[in-house]
Amino acid sequence: MNSRIRIATPDDATAFATIKLQLPMTGKEEPSSRGGFLLGTDLVTYSKYIENAFCLVAESDDEVIGFGIILTDKMLRVSDIWERRSHAKWNIHLPDYENKKLCYLEQFAVLTGHRRLAASLLYNLVKWVFDNGYDYLFTTTVKEPILNIAPLPFIDAVAGIKAGNIDEVYPDVGHINSDIYLIESQMFYSQTEAHPLYGFLKQNTISLI
Repeated sequence: MNSRIRIATPDDATAFATIKLQLPMTGKEEPSSRGGFLLGTDLVTYSKYIENAFCLVAESDDEVIGFGIILTDKMLRVSDIWERRSHAKWNIHLPDYENKKLCYLEQFAVLTGHRRLAASLLYNLVKWVFDNGYDYLFTTTVKEPILNIAPLPFIDAVAGIKAGNIDEVYPDVGHINSDIYLIESQMFYSQTEAHPLYGFLKQNTISLI
């Protein structure tokens, strides 16, 4: 099996949308370690992300089996996410961070059966952003109606902190409650270098700058 990580191209938007359809939010109540929480994104939005955000693709035997999207500081500050920040319950003093260079992990999705490739994809994506001088990365994980535990091992591995919590409403889904996490760039570097998988990750790091 041949696999690789690469920068997304406009032609990948359809694959992103197809993967989203394969990872729907279900009505089950038990925690999910598989993810599958891609909310509010259509083909046009994926094309916009590929053109303007940090987007990487994971391929297995020339088939796109995963992708990751991180919004730039500029994109984050004009997004609905940023506009809703006053509705969140924060565990941090947000004004201390608002003048920093920020980014947001918008989506990360990998089909089942590709755990190591998923780890390589996420590492390369976050490293790409921090190598570009970003200070902090925010992300959210769904807590209700389904507890999504899939991102938590990575967040723990890089010493991410629970920065807050937010209630939202999405079309076709309804009420969503999510925890907000914050990852600091220097902690990402130091924690990944000390991680047991670092040798594998370093071996599979791609050149993006």
